[in-house]
Amino acid sequence: MTNPKNNRKIFNIVLAIVLAVGVWMYVINVENPSGTGTVREIPVTVVGEDSLAERGLMVTEQNRDHVSLKLSGRKKTLMKLNRKNITLKLDVSSVTSEGEHTLSCKVDFPDTVGDNVSISDWEDLHVTVTVEKQATKEIPVRGEFIGTEADNCLAGAVTTDPETLVLKGPAKELEGISYALATVGGKEVRDTIVEQSSVVFMGPDGTPASRKNVTASAESVEVTVPVRQVVSLPLTVEIIEGGGAAREDVEVTISPETITVVAQEGEEALPSAISLGTIELEDVLGDTSYSFPIKLPTGVTAWGEQSRYARVSLTFPQLVTRQLAVEQIALQNIPQGYDATLVSKQLYVWVRGRQDLVEALDPKQLQVEVDLSEAGKGDELQRFPAKVTWKGGEPEGVKIMGTHYSVALRLKQ
Repeated sequence: MTNPKNNRKIFNIVLAIVLAVGVWMYVINVENPSGTGTVREIPVTVVGEDSLAERGLMVTEQNRDHVSLKLSGRKKTLMKLNRKNITLKLDVSSVTSEGEHTLSCKVDFPDTVGDNVSISDWEDLHVTVTVEKQATKEIPVRGEFIGTEADNCLAGAVTTDPETLVLKGPAKELEGISYALATVGGKEVRDTIVEQSSVVFMGPDGTPASRKNVTASAESVEVTVPVRQVVSLPLTVEIIEGGGAAREDVEVTISPETITVVAQEGEEALPSAISLGTIELEDVLGDTSYSFPIKLPTGVTAWGEQSRYARVSLTFPQLVTRQLAVEQIALQNIPQGYDATLVSKQLYVWVRGRQDLVEALDPKQLQVEVDLSEAGKGDELQRFPAKVTWKGGEPEGVKIMGTHYSVALRLKQ
């Protein structure tokens, strides 16, 4: 059962509370007495810094960013005030020199308050600021790729936009800043990266620098990292058989063996190899080497610093060459009424083949024919192509090298 005494006690407590609230509301709303109150941690807004900047000055310190105000006025009015509807402005436009300056904040109350509130202690509005000379410095922006490339891909030179930043701040702070660093990255990167990246100010030792009271013309930059597919392609040379040498008779060495290339736009299909050119064995007398320029197809460039030329070396381990002095020179179609006189009675002809076969050759196995049907009628020295052939058929395993032979002679009546 409910105890009547307890019920009466609860009723009395509730009644007392209701009466107290009613009396309080009467006093506030009807009597509205005067009183005091404190609004704490009101933020201080600094104004007039543009005027300071025009004088080459800036605020670097202030002894407090928030102020607590003791206020007097009607209770009902004080209850309407808080740190969000009171504005404190510290005007530094009047400062003309470096050093510490104590200034008084300007207070703005809500329009509904009017003149019904006063400040109990005006010292609460005082704020001390430190003013220093403002310097300007231009620094480079360095982009850095911190990711990893996918297989057969390489990241190129990193660029940023803008390439420089303009800093403003105390001279001592600016001295410790050498450049701005902007980084981008990613895992298994295959395509060119273009990202907006925030910057970190770096000191001369490569560690982050202090930037207290330093502002920059931009806090982020666009970073571009070209990423292209890169392939090492073999260098090749075309060998044309001739002069007693087949492709399998010659050993070819190319240095460098490969060249690393990349498509300029990243879309072109890369070739399977880069051809240096052609070598005709008929014109190669023996072991020798050539220097070929490395010519890349349109749309393909070499990656990084690489040689622009390749050396091609040829050796003939199973073949030898020999020069034979052929004396059987037949002059044909001599102009009527003229005699032909050779400058040299012999023509030296190169042959190539297996060593035993070449050493067994007799120069008499070769013959030379010279056609003079196009000869001039004067007695000046003339040169004519010479056709070199085998007498009795070409011996097995030996070839005449070249077709460039000629003889010099004079015609006399």
